[in-house]
Amino acid sequence: MQLRVHHVNQAASGGSYVVVYDAEVQLKPGSGVVVTIGSVDPPNAAQGLVAEAKQAIQQGAEHVLLPRSKAAHILVRRLVVNSVDFKPDRFAMYTAHELEKLLTQT
Repeated sequence: MQLRVHHVNQAASGGSYVVVYDAEVQLKPGSGVVVTIGSVDPPNAAQGLVAEAKQAIQQGAEHVLLPRSKAAHILVRRLVVNSVDFKPDRFAMYTAHELEKLLTQT
């Protein structure tokens, strides 16, 4: 399944965030979510932010999949890291939201 997460809110109010990534999700029976990051944009993004995004994507997916007794491997083909408007909680929230939508459509 293709998971496309693209949510951007950039305003002067201070609540800005950028959550952009494209991934392939392979569901399996069982429990546990493994996230692998392919390419990162920009290529010189801080590794700490990439790790936080990876963990947040995993948490968002687990929120949706664990109650369904499903496991998954998520290959993030392209991850955008905006160091100014980076909010890991938004990565978790939008991962859960978009994955839930995807699962209810199939």
